[in-house]
Amino acid sequence: MSAQDTRGQNAGAMQKVTSSDFSAGATLAPEQFTDFFEDVQEQSDVLSQARAVPVNAPSGDIPRISVGTELLQAVSENSSVSEQSFNQPDVSYSTTKVSLPWAMTWESNNEIIDSPETTIRSLFVQQFGADLERLASYGDTSGSGFAAIEDGWLTIAANRGSPTYDHASASINKDVFNEMKKALPEEYSRAWSDQLVYLGSDDQKDAYKNYLTDRSTGAGDAMLMSGEEPTPFGKRFLTPLGWPDDQLMLTTMSNLLYIVQDDLRVKQTEDAERNVMDDVDTLYNMLAKVDFQIMDEQGVVVANNVAAP
Repeated sequence: MSAQDTRGQNAGAMQKVTSSDFSAGATLAPEQFTDFFEDVQEQSDVLSQARAVPVNAPSGDIPRISVGTELLQAVSENSSVSEQSFNQPDVSYSTTKVSLPWAMTWESNNEIIDSPETTIRSLFVQQFGADLERLASYGDTSGSGFAAIEDGWLTIAANRGSPTYDHASASINKDVFNEMKKALPEEYSRAWSDQLVYLGSDDQKDAYKNYLTDRSTGAGDAMLMSGEEPTPFGKRFLTPLGWPDDQLMLTTMSNLLYIVQDDLRVKQTEDAERNVMDDVDTLYNMLAKVDFQIMDEQGVVVANNVAAP
């Protein structure tokens, strides 16, 4: 196949992505959005385990059910009890419109020979998933640049008063995980015992492995010999992209929400000044509306001031 034929095939393939796979004009049809949403989740070990909430409005409330106080009452004969109710404060969300621009050079377009529509779609899925995971980790709207797009889970936990533990600039060790476990209110530590996970940076996870292998214990020997993953107090240790080294989190993944509005659009053009002036063959842009939330802030513990590995 000639370079001209390949280029023509790829241009047609992107027309297929925008007109067939991504719905004529721009907006994904419901079933197409569901497929794309699921593919994004599968790109991320963290997002695939968090609670995904597709919504059809840019802002709103997500209902939750939790018991805020004890409800059991003593009842004597011929007496009535006072009415008590579940504490059900909704979790409010407000999505932020984000743009994922993508420029394909003439050379890149020529080099995609096999299944170009699948390849181009995969590029969007991979980048969107990776960027969402980074935002979930360190997003902070009080900052600047990429991080300022949306508040991530650590920022939300801080803003909503989640329990914390100060590791006082000490290196990662078993004590930090124990103190975090102790800081989690009892109703959560008992109810979520089998679901709790620790979240931290990949470098801190490696540092904890080294800490364990330096100790003369069976767990340290097993990790050294077999490459087993550390499981502090029997809990998994997950490492989201971009997670800061100086913080750890203890919660359940179902308590961490990531929200994408189902109004997701993809645009494409081959006729732009940049295409003529630069080595750009086609410009693509994906527009989406996203948010992150925590279902119950008291079911989260954040350890601060963990020494850099």
